[in-house]
Amino acid sequence: MTRKAAHNSTYKKLAVQWLNETLCFVSSSVVVDSFRLRNRQLLVAVSRPEIG
Repeated sequence: MTRKAAHNSTYKKLAVQWLNETLCFVSSSVVVDSFRLRNRQLLVAVSRPEIG
C-alpha cells in the first residue's frame, strides 16, 4: 500500500494561521476603539456642567 503526501497542506496551515492572526488583530482593534469611545463619552459626561 502506497501513501500519497497531502497536497498543499502547508498552504492550508498558513492560510489558517493568517486568518487567525487577522481575526485576532481585528477583534483587538475593535475592543480598543470601543474602549476609547467609552472613555470619550465618560469624559464628556464628567466635563459637562450640571444645570439645576
